[in-house]
Amino acid sequence: MDVQLILRWLVTAIVIVIAVVLLGFVLQLAGLLLKLAIQFLVVLLIIALIVRLFDVFKSS
Repeated sequence: MDVQLILRWLVTAIVIVIAVVLLGFVLQLAGLLLKLAIQFLVVLLIIALIVRLFDVFKSS
């Protein structure tokens, strides 16, 4: 093996490690955003139900 081939494999390995770390970070961030979005949607659903109940009682 010559030095150029070894350096090429080393650079490839470093790029793969960096890509895996970035992918892990992106997935962790996506999980956090999904959790926040679900909580926000639950709050909106509760508000919509309360508004609907007030509308039903108001029309009665």
